[in-house]
Amino acid sequence: MENFAVVVSAIIGIIFLGLFDVAYASPQILIATSKPVYEYGDSLSFSITVSNVTGDTAVLEIVDQSNQSSSPINIMITKPISNITAPVPFYRTSFLPGTYFLKIQYSGSNATTSFQITDTKNIVIPPQFKTVASSWAQNQTSNRLFGENIAYLVSSNIIKVNDYQEQNVTMIPQWLKNDAFWWSSGTISDNDFGHVIEYLLKSGIMKI
Repeated sequence: MENFAVVVSAIIGIIFLGLFDVAYASPQILIATSKPVYEYGDSLSFSITVSNVTGDTAVLEIVDQSNQSSSPINIMITKPISNITAPVPFYRTSFLPGTYFLKIQYSGSNATTSFQITDTKNIVIPPQFKTVASSWAQNQTSNRLFGENIAYLVSSNIIKVNDYQEQNVTMIPQWLKNDAFWWSSGTISDNDFGHVIEYLLKSGIMKI
């Protein structure tokens, strides 16, 4: 009888340990982007799917094709499927064209997916440049400062003027202030304003 009790205790122990392992096993995790290819001006959108919500925080990293990683991004997982859209779109000043990887860790599990950023002919300018353009259009910022901002957009290849060399002088037509004001207020697009700048620089009407 004593041996029977030992056997029963052992069986119960094995069952308990099995249930313990199931309860605390690492959850399955899947990460997927909303589309395989993004353009400048698009916002990264992705979903995270987990088989078990553990209460832990997920850690996300964006890794480029040279294996350079972003700072870790903590994401609180509160439901089996989380849909997330990045608050800031892709701009050339932050992301070069190419393949990127999303790597996520959660409660001992890992998942990876990839996406591409492609450079189209459309001009997409980061919104902080609109603040300078608006100030310049209202005569609150100098030609030189506005020109330095345009020079940065050119050197970053956001506004494309092949082999453009910066000048020792700043020469900007005054009528461009109308375009700058319309662009900064959203009346004309990044693409339209950028092509105006391209034309002025290529033709020599504008020098920065």
